[in-house]
Amino acid sequence: MDGAIERTAAVSGDLLAGRVSRLQRASGDSKPDVAAREMEALFATLLVAEMRKGLGEGFFGSGPGADTFAGWFDEELGGAIAANGAIGVGEQVREAMLRQQAAEKEAGE
Repeated sequence: MDGAIERTAAVSGDLLAGRVSRLQRASGDSKPDVAAREMEALFATLLVAEMRKGLGEGFFGSGPGADTFAGWFDEELGGAIAANGAIGVGEQVREAMLRQQAAEKEAGE
């Protein structure tokens, strides 16, 4: 999972780096709820960024700093979409992590 997250961060730019590092910490600490929430927010942010590319010049024009504002917009809108679990990716990630933790616990006993 770490390789895919690192590729995603490299492709999406520095604005997502904080969200990706929070996701790595959450999944490394075995906190399914936090990891699921961060995963859904990351997915929603990437989805918004891709959809915004279809706008051509976009909301912020093409001048200096436009890419920064567009990145902030993507992250905020993606976070808002993910906040209520509208996409459902987070719940799937959470359930998968809980199943994995249960299997590991069972194998350890």
